[in-house]
This record gives sequence, structure tokens and C-alpha cells, in this order.
Amino acid sequence: MEPLDRTGELMAAMRGFTYESDRYVERTAAVNGLHRTDLNALGFLIRPSTPERPLTPGKLGEALNLSSPATTALVDRLERSGHVNRRRSESDRRQVELAMTDHARDVGRALFTPLAEQLRGAVEKYTAPEVELVTRFLMDMTAATEAARNALTVPAAGAPPAPAT
Repeated sequence: MEPLDRTGELMAAMRGFTYESDRYVERTAAVNGLHRTDLNALGFLIRPSTPERPLTPGKLGEALNLSSPATTALVDRLERSGHVNRRRSESDRRQVELAMTDHARDVGRALFTPLAEQLRGAVEKYTAPEVELVTRFLMDMTAATEAARNALTVPAAGAPPAPAT
């Protein structure tokens, strides 16, 4: 098999995994009467924040690529559904921080435990060195994707998109 063919197969497999992951989130959201954005937000909120880097509505909106009004609507929905609490920062009372509730953690576990169990079963088929290699590979692919995203420029309002080269 030519290296280019292996790369093509690998890229197709990665697209397939991404596609199925997206479909899982869509189905989970629909089955549970949630917006997909709400689930994406919960996925981001579950990441630990630190005292040096507390999670704010602005950081959540930036992470999800939402406008300020859309972020406010999202946080309002999450607060009404009992998934998040707003609280004033102890270090800067002007700043609002978000805290995930125990209810949100329970819901997250219920929604994603079936997927985690399936993924864990698949990973257990590999040796420790293979898992280490795949982990390093995925971290490198994530960094490469982030670099490609950061290199994109958004055209000014009303400007035509840049031609493909």
C-alpha cells in the first residue's frame, strides 16, 4: 500500500469517527430534549477550571464560537434547566463565573456512559504501547487542526470569500 493510500484511509477513518461522534451527540440531544449547543456547552463545562482560569460566559461563548447574545441565551437555558449556576468571582466581583451543577454531572453521566463503555471496550483491544501511540497521534492531530483553524482568516463583512487555490 502506498503511503498516500494509507494517509487517505486514515483521513477517511478520522472523518468517519468525527461524523459518528457528531451523530451520537445529535441523537443524545434529541432523545433528551436538549439543544445540541447545550450538550456541547456541558461537554466544555465538565473540563476543570482553575482559580487562575475560571470559566466565564465569555470563555464559554468563545469556545463554542457563539455571539454574546447567543451565549447569554445558552447560559440562561442551562441555568433554567439546573445544569449551571452563575456566581460572582471572589477575586473580581464584576466578573461572573459559571459552575456546573451536580444535576448536570448526573445528566452528563447518563447521556455519555453508554458511549464511554463502547469506546472503552474498543480501546481494551489494544496494547498499552498502541494506546500510547494512538493517544500521541490524536493529540498531534488535534494540535494540527487547531493550527489550521487559527490560520484561517474571516473575510471582512460584505467581502467575497477568498478564491480556492
